[in-house]
Parts: sequence; C-alpha cells; structure tokens
Amino acid sequence: MTLPRRAREFVIVAILLALPVLFLRANLKSPSNLNALDRTILRVSAPVQSGIASLAHGVGGAWTRYVALWHVSDENGKLRDENARLKTEVERLTHEAARVPELEAFAKLRKDVKAETLSARVIGGETSSFFRVFRVKLDRGDLEVRPGMPVLASSGVVGRVERVFGPYCDVILASDPKSAIDIVVPRTGGRGVLKGIPGSNRYRTRIDYLLRKDEIAENDVVVTSGIGGFPRNLTVGRVVKVAKQDFGLYQEAEVEPAVEFGKLSEVLIVVAPPQETEKAER
Repeated sequence: MTLPRRAREFVIVAILLALPVLFLRANLKSPSNLNALDRTILRVSAPVQSGIASLAHGVGGAWTRYVALWHVSDENGKLRDENARLKTEVERLTHEAARVPELEAFAKLRKDVKAETLSARVIGGETSSFFRVFRVKLDRGDLEVRPGMPVLASSGVVGRVERVFGPYCDVILASDPKSAIDIVVPRTGGRGVLKGIPGSNRYRTRIDYLLRKDEIAENDVVVTSGIGGFPRNLTVGRVVKVAKQDFGLYQEAEVEPAVEFGKLSEVLIVVAPPQETEKAER
C-alpha cells in the first residue's frame, strides 16, 4: 500500500530530524552503555563523519593557503612599489650628482663675470637655415631683463636676448646669421665680428673683418673682446678653418662654438648695463 504524498514527506522529515538526535545520543553515550542501534548508527556515521572531517580539513587548509598567498601577494606589491620608489630616488640623485660639475661651473662663471646675472632654464628652440633662437624661462628676481643683454653658459657664449614677454624670453644664438659679437683671438691679438653661417650647418659661425695680416690658425681659441656688453675673455669657440684671399684686407675663419647648443638646459643672462660690465672688467 502506497502512503499518500504528505505522509511520505512527514516520514522523511521525521527521519531527517531524528538522525542527528540519534547520532548525537550515540556519540555522547559511554561505550559500555551502547545498544545495538547505537552501534549501528556509529558504524554507519563514522565514514560520513570522517569524510566531513577530511573535507573540513581540506577547506581549512585551502583557506589558510589562500590567506597566506594573499598576504604574500600584498607584501610583494608593497615591495614592488618600494623598489620603484627607490629606483626613482636613485635616478634623481644620480641626475643631481651629474649636475654638480655644471653647477660648480655656473658658480665659477658668476664669480668671473663680476656683473649682475640672472639664471634661466631652456624650454625650447627653433632652428632653421635662416634663424636659430632658443626660448628660456627666467628665474625672476628684482632684475629687469631687456633685449640685447648677453646670454652665457658655463662653457661659453650663447647669444643675446632678442625679446622679453613675462617670465620668458627668446635668445638669438651666436650661430644665428643676424647675430654679431665682437671677438678677439688671444694668440695673435686679431679682432673681428663673429656671425652665424646660414644654411643647413646649424651651429657653425665665422669671423668677419679679420685682417689678413693676423696670422690665425686652426685650433686658435676665440674669446669676447669686452665690447658690446659681453664681459671680456669669455670663450666663444675655436677656429676650425681659415680661408685667405689673394687680395683684399680681410680673411675668413670658420669657428666651432664652445657651447653645445643642442644640449643647453640652463643659461645666465648678464643684466648689468654694458657700461657697468665694462667698468667691472677694468
């Protein structure tokens, strides 16, 4: 005879509720007081209990390993961040250490110039066959910057201020064809005017109005004469080529600038008026 559905459900629920009670009762009894039913329940439940214990142990071990791995991963992330920070710091210190000679050279230049100067940072440049101009950002102070003021680097002459707008100014380089700087060749005493050479050879310069009788030669050093606002005896460059005509008063000399214009990062602007600079040089 088949039990009704509701009766079957009632029986199943009763069994499911009774099993844990019987299992707990059998486990709490003293071994000497176990009856046949208790021993049967223990014998049947033991494998299940063992399986559940193994499963719980496995899950617990997996969770422990997961937590440990999470902590290791978190620690690795922190170590990577710290390593990146230290690398950045090392690069910064290396860069600053590399700039020490340049800063020392700037300090020496300030001392040698004996005139008021203002530092500026190169932020861009425009060069073509017909003009060579750099843009710089001024380290503003109480000093006024005006067009025509000399611009220097630790290695020598850069050019002149061409125009000023706010904290920025454009500098026309010594290699610009429109530039003109009065120079002298110390070995011979020959004087002339340094100008930029137009064309694709962007940074070469030449000396105009150099008398043919002045026997200059390749590798002769060229310096400022002290006329036109530039302090005296600042390095301009060295002679790399001399061309003499069979006639005329003058000879031509090509000069390689002492300043590597393509690598400029900082410059000094001589803000003292020309007469003050000349007076300081006497």
